[in-house]
Amino acid sequence: MSPGYQRSIGLSAGVFLFFLFCSCNFTSDVLKSITAKPTEIQENKLPKKDYETPLPAFNPMQFTWFYKPPENSGDIPVIADNFSLIILTRNDENKREALRNAGYQGPVLQYLRFEAVMDAGDCQTKPFQNQAANLEGDFCQISNLHPDWFLTDSNNMPVKLSKTGYLVMDPGSVGWQNFFLDRVTGFQKDAGWAGLFLDNVDASLGRFESMEIQTAKYPDDGSYQIEIEKQLAELSHALHQNQNKQLIANITYLKSPETWFRYLVHLDGAMMEAFAADWRSGYLSESDWLEQIAIAEETQSQGKTILLVTQGEMDDRERMVFSLASFLLVNNGKAFFRYTNDQDYRQIWWYPEFGLDLGQPFGPRYKISDQWQRDFENGSVIVNPVSHAAEIIMN
Repeated sequence: MSPGYQRSIGLSAGVFLFFLFCSCNFTSDVLKSITAKPTEIQENKLPKKDYETPLPAFNPMQFTWFYKPPENSGDIPVIADNFSLIILTRNDENKREALRNAGYQGPVLQYLRFEAVMDAGDCQTKPFQNQAANLEGDFCQISNLHPDWFLTDSNNMPVKLSKTGYLVMDPGSVGWQNFFLDRVTGFQKDAGWAGLFLDNVDASLGRFESMEIQTAKYPDDGSYQIEIEKQLAELSHALHQNQNKQLIANITYLKSPETWFRYLVHLDGAMMEAFAADWRSGYLSESDWLEQIAIAEETQSQGKTILLVTQGEMDDRERMVFSLASFLLVNNGKAFFRYTNDQDYRQIWWYPEFGLDLGQPFGPRYKISDQWQRDFENGSVIVNPVSHAAEIIMN
């Protein structure tokens, strides 16, 4: 995970269960509480913007869950009922089967860190199962026999991710590439995994720049990206051709859409972990927001999946609505949403808006003044990326 792009509604347990498990026939009072007052756009009753070629039918409200099971095992049926794409780690196979038993029928991908391995502290302790070097003694063997597999700084010291116990690997090391590929293909022999989700696939040297580290081997973003592309290409070939599995990546430290789409050539989809807003409490500029919107639409037009995640606080209602409405502007059937923050990925945050039935979109988003609108069979969404305001309006 990486720093990325937040406001929502804290529900009591009773309200949560009401919206989650009932048919949710909202009264007018409830609808007024979750939407803003009608805008001039509504009152003018502007014509709908229709697709020339309608999209295949899909659910505009599609959600993704990652990357560990919920803290409360009793929430497994809730996830099975309400999430459409799930990511878990090794040793979560029992929870994966519990999801299936609860009726979940979508894909479950295996989470794996792409960029680093864990120093467990000694050669007997079992490391976390979220990485390729997952066996006792793996780190000791690699560090003793293959020190060249590690990424080093300008002083030829291995690059450590502070306070985490992880060391960064060199994507250009052939030995590391072969080790990673061998472990991954072994993991994916488990038929219960629909494929692999790679975390921290960096699109630049931004991670190291934020740590004020100059790498010894890579003088610029381009040289680093080339090696990552090579590794993605090998993984893609092995998973697609040999195992018929998916490959999705969290593309981090993105500086240019061009890099996103170069990586996407080798992927079935990608995650944007800071969508529509910044990593904590601020918002994107209009131009940065528009760039993300364009990436999301183009990714889907290429037949690829995109996971759009907004970081925020649970009780920041305005931020949640802004990010959800931004998502609804661009979801063309292959986008999945989550509003959360990186400290609470194991908690279910559920809001009344998530249960709204907007129906199918009549067409793509369109602009009126500073606002973007999209019309659906049962309502509209309106987003203003300048004032960071949004509305979800039911007919």
